[in-house]
Amino acid sequence: MATKQRDKIIALLTESAEPMVAGEISARLDLHVTTARFHLAKLVEEGRVETTTVPTAGVGRPRVGYRMVRQAPTGALLGHLLGQLGSTNAAREHAGAEAGRLWAEEHAPPVSVADLPDPVTVAAETLGELGFQVSNVVSAFGSHELRLCSCPLQDVARTHPEVARGVARGVIEQALAASSPALSSQYAVTVAPDPSGGNCEIVLRLAPVRRGTTLARM
Repeated sequence: MATKQRDKIIALLTESAEPMVAGEISARLDLHVTTARFHLAKLVEEGRVETTTVPTAGVGRPRVGYRMVRQAPTGALLGHLLGQLGSTNAAREHAGAEAGRLWAEEHAPPVSVADLPDPVTVAAETLGELGFQVSNVVSAFGSHELRLCSCPLQDVARTHPEVARGVARGVIEQALAASSPALSSQYAVTVAPDPSGGNCEIVLRLAPVRRGTTLARM
């Protein structure tokens, strides 16, 4: 929810030719002014938004205005590069998974030989180290479902969510394999799009592999 609200603020500031004050932003987006200031402060901390002074119409101190930080127009370039990973969603997700495995190699939990690690613990710890936020975990009948925010892949997910899902899958596949080869062979990792229709959330499932079945990577 926070990511979507900040995306709306960014879109509003991008469209505005002049700096906007928090009160104007809150009114345009139907947010409480305190909530708008909170998100604006976070965007300033991230270096995406900057503050400036906005003169008042009458007597009084200048107000704090917000505007986008000017950056090189490379936003569209990332989308074009991601699009070159494959001609289909499945091909791009597969490429994302391969990249995710490489990304996780330096962050996977240490190998455990004596004990079989808990797959949810392995997944959550690795995701946390890479900047993901796990919002919910549901376990039933040996399967586990983790709902997570694709925060570190926000720019990727905005244009190519299938690549972000592939990266998340590759990260967990690598983490399980590095933690325990036996654990890796016992679970199939799949991903699903944001159930709310946005790009922020990813649903990641760890399902036991039944005998006689093989894990097919997309």
